[in-house]
Amino acid sequence: MSEIPLNKFEKHDLVIRLLKEGKTYREICHIAHIAPRDIKLISKKYKQQTRLEQNKKENNNNKSSQIKKLSLSSTAFILFKEGKKIDEAKVLLDIPFKLTIRYWKQYLKSIRMYESFEFYQDHSYDIPTLLSINTFMKRNNISGKDVVNVLREANDVINLNQIISNLKSDCETWQRVKNNHDNAPLEPLPKFNRYYSNNYL
Repeated sequence: MSEIPLNKFEKHDLVIRLLKEGKTYREICHIAHIAPRDIKLISKKYKQQTRLEQNKKENNNNKSSQIKKLSLSSTAFILFKEGKKIDEAKVLLDIPFKLTIRYWKQYLKSIRMYESFEFYQDHSYDIPTLLSINTFMKRNNISGKDVVNVLREANDVINLNQIISNLKSDCETWQRVKNNHDNAPLEPLPKFNRYYSNNYL
């Protein structure tokens, strides 16, 4: 039964394995059915890749040794800048969680993001609603100042509706007084609603 030919990736892996085993080019040619020049090319690329990985490993080791010489807070800042999460920084620095949180807050202040963090803590449950408002603002080209003005006017409308309701109530009271006392002697007038007296009278 004839052997199934290897694809180029399988042949590449086979050549690398045979080179690691110390096989000669002649032996590899016989086993992998590949030309010597192709073996040489694969060997060259493999050695280059190995050197790059080794250099990267050495650089990481040097970086780690440099970080160890820094203070805890500086090391924490570097970790946060690299995108490490709070729990990851805690483990890597081997420090209490509260101390990690303190360094995290200091880091946010240094990049002017602490207010955003506080906002998230205070309004995390409202984030979906706020995001929908933000989407609406972008879609309709509305600025933040416009939203503030709308909310302020809406509050004024609520107050105005309350004032109108109070005025109607007072008018009804005055009408009842008039209907019931057309022929009666004068009596003290009912007190008007003080809700709007200071601002509107």
